[in-house]
Amino acid sequence: MPRPLYLSKLAALAKLTRPNNVGLIIVAVIAGAALGLPPLACPTAGLKQMFLPLLSSALALSLVAIGGYSINDLRDRESDKISHPKRPLVNGSFSHPAMVAIIVTIISWLGALALGWFVAGGEFWIIVGCLVLSFVYALWLKRAGIFGNLTVALMTSLALAYGATVIHALQTILPLIILAFLTNLARELYKDVEDAEGDQKLNSRSLPLTIGEKPTRIIGSSIAFTVVPVLLYFYLSGMLFWLDALSLVAGLVIPLLIIAIIGLKKPEKVGKVQRWMKESMFSGLLVLLLGRLIYRVIVSGQWF
Repeated sequence: MPRPLYLSKLAALAKLTRPNNVGLIIVAVIAGAALGLPPLACPTAGLKQMFLPLLSSALALSLVAIGGYSINDLRDRESDKISHPKRPLVNGSFSHPAMVAIIVTIISWLGALALGWFVAGGEFWIIVGCLVLSFVYALWLKRAGIFGNLTVALMTSLALAYGATVIHALQTILPLIILAFLTNLARELYKDVEDAEGDQKLNSRSLPLTIGEKPTRIIGSSIAFTVVPVLLYFYLSGMLFWLDALSLVAGLVIPLLIIAIIGLKKPEKVGKVQRWMKESMFSGLLVLLLGRLIYRVIVSGQWF
């Protein structure tokens, strides 16, 4: 039995919003707040007082991202016919795809501003900053090579920053923000390699089209490798608790190094490499949170 038309439209609309990515953003915001607390702190005691601001932050940043996905997909329609033909704006899901993308972007960004306005403190600037960056990226920086990559990596790492800012602990998780930035920058370069064929139609100045795919993979993996000295510096300088450093080695560094080596040796796997890099960042966050929980149980004998 064929799916009703309205359900097909809703499914396409959901696909346009990238629900998996939105879920990861929400996790990153909450993790940023939880990891901003001291290692022995009870997360529920620290976060329950900030539940509404934190929830507003996560939803607001998610709406910024949804608007960004929509306007970027609109800008990428020609290249996506080659690189991502199953995306809803190019696969015939909508009779007026441009109108759908514009409406989704406007509603999402207005919703983000409304939610962000009600977050206590100075966190609203992050929402405004991400929204402006999303707009500038979609219109100008998307085809500007490394500047576009740097912008996306910055916006992605700001999810952690936003969560920490809600509980006034931004400086505490600065090492995590920088490591997330490096991981996402490496991932963005591999994503450009994956999309090179489609981007060629749009005269993009992405690194694969400017310097070649192999040099771009080398640069992407080299950036991934820098997480080792950066993590070591943060630990030796006292900016990272020993347990957090150990958790990051197990959950982020080792997987990321393996993925970066695969990216160098197996160019046909660039699509999987960029997805694995994104997943490695969130595996690092989960191991960090798990390590904190185990440490609290061992030292204090309490779970929550």
